[in-house]
Amino acid sequence: MREPQATSSLGTSRTSALWRAAGALMLCAALPGISGAQIRGSAPRAPQYGWWISGGASAVTLTDITDGASQTVWRFGKDPLWQYRATLEKALDEFTTVGVSAGYGQVNVGISSVGGLVNAALPASCDTGCAATTELWTGMAQFRSGGGPGFHTLFEASGGATVFRGFKTRTDAIAIPGIARSVDLSGTLGAGFGYALTPGFVVALVQDFGIGFHAKTNLPDGAARTWRVRNTRAAVRISLGGR
Repeated sequence: MREPQATSSLGTSRTSALWRAAGALMLCAALPGISGAQIRGSAPRAPQYGWWISGGASAVTLTDITDGASQTVWRFGKDPLWQYRATLEKALDEFTTVGVSAGYGQVNVGISSVGGLVNAALPASCDTGCAATTELWTGMAQFRSGGGPGFHTLFEASGGATVFRGFKTRTDAIAIPGIARSVDLSGTLGAGFGYALTPGFVVALVQDFGIGFHAKTNLPDGAARTWRVRNTRAAVRISLGGR
């Protein structure tokens, strides 16, 4: 008959140590997930950027336009033509907006017949040419980049249409029905600077240059359908809220 063997406490201690080590490893593995969940739950929301509106005036200089449909030339001269302008813009981030712009002005224009001949499209008081006025409308999509506190630079690009309509003689305001409304594809690129008086109130000055494309119907030989424009714009921009 064998004698009973004594139980080894060394094996029990080693087993307990292994279980404790395994538990510690599992706890360490779980901690990043727990802490990550806590961080995600308390993380701030992404900033929500709002809208901007602006209003101001633009000094416009236009080159001559030859209108083949009426066989007339529109001469806008070298003096600036004044136009009111407003925008509505959505902020994509702190420095970038996209939106739309609209402009209107009643401007002076000299109307002359192509070749200096009597033109049936013009009234009797304006048979070969006269001083007139026209409504100058613009409607464009706009991209703007630049901003920040205090003084800052900015860049703008616009594309859309320029409309000439409502031609009248300047002296007696007689409509010139022989010249139809014209909708010309146009666009501008410009740069300038602004100054933020407060985070939501900015004054800005922009100089831009652009090109337009007039209808090519019945254009005389050698006459170009493109015209050039230069704008010097001053505006006040106001934030409608955001982050």
